[in-house]
Amino acid sequence: MKYSGIMIDSIVTKIKGMLLDPVETLQQSKDEEPKAVLAYYVVLVIINSIFYTIMSIVGLNPVSDTIPGSGNIFFIFGFAIFSSFILAVLFVAWLHVWVYILGGRKGIFQTAKTFVYAGTPYFLLGWLPYIGFIFLIWSFILSILGIRDLHEISVARAGVALAIAIVVPLVLLVILAMILFVSYMTVANIA
Repeated sequence: MKYSGIMIDSIVTKIKGMLLDPVETLQQSKDEEPKAVLAYYVVLVIINSIFYTIMSIVGLNPVSDTIPGSGNIFFIFGFAIFSSFILAVLFVAWLHVWVYILGGRKGIFQTAKTFVYAGTPYFLLGWLPYIGFIFLIWSFILSILGIRDLHEISVARAGVALAIAIVVPLVLLVILAMILFVSYMTVANIA
C-alpha cells in the first residue's frame, strides 16, 4: 500500500513539473522506467476519459455523436480509454520512424516517453470546449522539446519529425474523405 502512495505522489509531482517546468521535467525523465511512464499515462487517460465522457453526456462533444453506441456512458468512457491506448501505440511508432530518420537514435521508448509527458496539457485540459486546442498546441510544442532533449537532436529536426508524423496522416485522411465523397456523389447521382 505504501508503494501506491509513492506512485501517486510521483505522478502528481510529474504533472506539476510538466505544467510548470516542462523542460526540466523532460530532462529528468531520461532514465525513467517503463512502469512509471505507463502508470503516468494510465492516470492521464483516465482523467481525460472522465472529462471526455462528461462533455459527451452534456452535449459539448460533437465528435461522440458520430460514434455508434455513444448514448451509453460506459461505452463512451470505454471507447475513450481504448482509443487512447490504440492511437498512442500507432502514433508513437509512426512518430519514431520520423524521429529515427531525422537522427534520433535513443530508442522508441524515449519517443513514447515524450508522447506521454508532452501530452500532459492536452490530456488534462484538452477536453475543454472552445479552448482545448490551446492545450493541443502546448503539447505539440512540448513534444518538440521532448524529442530534442530525449533524443538529443536539434529543435529543427524534432519539429520536422513531429510535423511529418502529423501532416502525412492528415493529408491521407483528407484524400480518403474526398475519394469517399466523390464515390458517394457518383452513386447518389446514378440512383
